[in-house]
Amino acid sequence: MLEVLLLVIGCYALGALSVHLAFRIWRGRQRASKHFVLVAGVRQNNMEWYMRSLFSFSRRMGKDVRLTIVDQGISDETLAIVERFSRDGKEVQVHSKATGSDSENTDRKRSQAKDVDGTQLLWLLQAEGIVSQADHAVLIDLQNPADLSKMPF
Repeated sequence: MLEVLLLVIGCYALGALSVHLAFRIWRGRQRASKHFVLVAGVRQNNMEWYMRSLFSFSRRMGKDVRLTIVDQGISDETLAIVERFSRDGKEVQVHSKATGSDSENTDRKRSQAKDVDGTQLLWLLQAEGIVSQADHAVLIDLQNPADLSKMPF
């Protein structure tokens, strides 16, 4: 009888020790995160819905989501939505594209500021330190309906 009791207590102690050890190992690792880059233009009526969906996805899946919004003429309403999300503690930032005097240039050979494709945009964001190579950022152009299939939901 005493041997069975010691066996049960030993199994319980071994189980508790393994749970504590697994928690310490898990806590030491970084949580998996995703970085989404949304290219938003003038007609972005659904921006709040996209952002809420991404962050609810992150809560359901247990992954951190970082969000960068590339400003291509977004409205003040959209900026207010983004600021509200960033005040709530979510990792959201707005990147304004440099379209100053280069976009006023009528000679399109020198400056292709408006015709930057996705790969060039990711390289630009990586050069500015917004996106790192380890992030494996997902670029979603909200003006292109085919890009919405890249959303995780």
